[in-house]
Amino acid sequence: MPQEIPAVLIMGVLITLGSLLGLLSEKVNFPRIVIYILVGVLFSPGLLGGVLNFSTEGWSPVLTDIALGIIAYIIGSEINPADLKKEEGVVTATVIGQSIGVLIFVGLGLWGLSMMIGSLQEITFYHALVYGAVATATAPAATLGIIEEYKAKGKLTNSLLGVIAIDDAVGIIFFTLILGLGAEGNFSGSILEGLKEVGGSLLLGGVFGVALGHVGKRLEKEELRLATIIGFIFLVFGISVLLKFSLLLSCMTLGFVSVMFYPKKQAEWLLPLQHIEELVFLFFFTLAGIHFEINAFLNSLYLVLLYVVLRTLGKYSGAYTGMRLIGTEKKTRRLLGLCLFPQAGVAIGLAIRATNQPGFEESGSLLLNIILGSTILFELTTPFVTRFALKKAGEINEDDQ
Repeated sequence: MPQEIPAVLIMGVLITLGSLLGLLSEKVNFPRIVIYILVGVLFSPGLLGGVLNFSTEGWSPVLTDIALGIIAYIIGSEINPADLKKEEGVVTATVIGQSIGVLIFVGLGLWGLSMMIGSLQEITFYHALVYGAVATATAPAATLGIIEEYKAKGKLTNSLLGVIAIDDAVGIIFFTLILGLGAEGNFSGSILEGLKEVGGSLLLGGVFGVALGHVGKRLEKEELRLATIIGFIFLVFGISVLLKFSLLLSCMTLGFVSVMFYPKKQAEWLLPLQHIEELVFLFFFTLAGIHFEINAFLNSLYLVLLYVVLRTLGKYSGAYTGMRLIGTEKKTRRLLGLCLFPQAGVAIGLAIRATNQPGFEESGSLLLNIILGSTILFELTTPFVTRFALKKAGEINEDDQ
């Protein structure tokens, strides 16, 4: 029997290969997230993972959760209240509209398809709602990259910044409430349980966020501030697991509140995290890619494409309807929805969390493969769509194109 490859060697290979290919991707303007996922896929059980006889089951779940907690903290800490206030009405209408739109299109669409196709009976109404909740999340990184690269400014840009600031938080709340339904579908009890989880997560992250903000202002050295932030993330992570709260929502709230109570500039608070941010993303996306099952993906390719179409329709029509109801100007409501298609870390994180829940024992791998496959497609195409929308709105600096 061949000897199993040590976990530390696997991690070394993943980090080295991921970072080298990530460097190469910058030269050809290719999304690094896609590179990291593909490196993980390369070492999945259906490809090199099976040939080289190594397993990540013993250690990857813990590392994935830790990386996810740090990512959630970073997203929360980057929320800028000023962006929310600039176009408050548009932001609220868009976030609520697109969330409901995606739940309807993806949730009901997949459920309706499962009713018609016998081979998809594993996608119950509950499963379909979870797909819809996962689909609500929008990846801010690609959008922010386009805004910064082209120095976009204007009403559409301000609205977009506000939407992506809180969109993930709303998506996580939807996801948590729907998970509360459980496989049994006990509606009243499960919604109460979901509300308890959401409230507990917000309270936990808020209390520790206040404490972290006050402690942080006494730490002048970046190294000490980084160690303290990581320590608080681990504390909130551990308590969330213990009390069965939402890891993502707790850590995101921790990040948002800690910055609010830090008396200096937001950029200064985030500076220490920039030293480890890329490593965390590399770890998370490569480990997510390792869970990719190539045969299951090929067999469900039509589902990936269907999910992409339904999510796109839900995002755009929901955002458009929400803005039309409050009388938003035509240009903004036509173009803002086009900027909401990116999907990455939070959606993958929610999919991974769902696979560990009751009722997903049989269909968990299908969910994860659909989200991973669609993420690759979205990450490859959405930067061009976002750039088109901002250019159409006249908010891109022509000199920087």
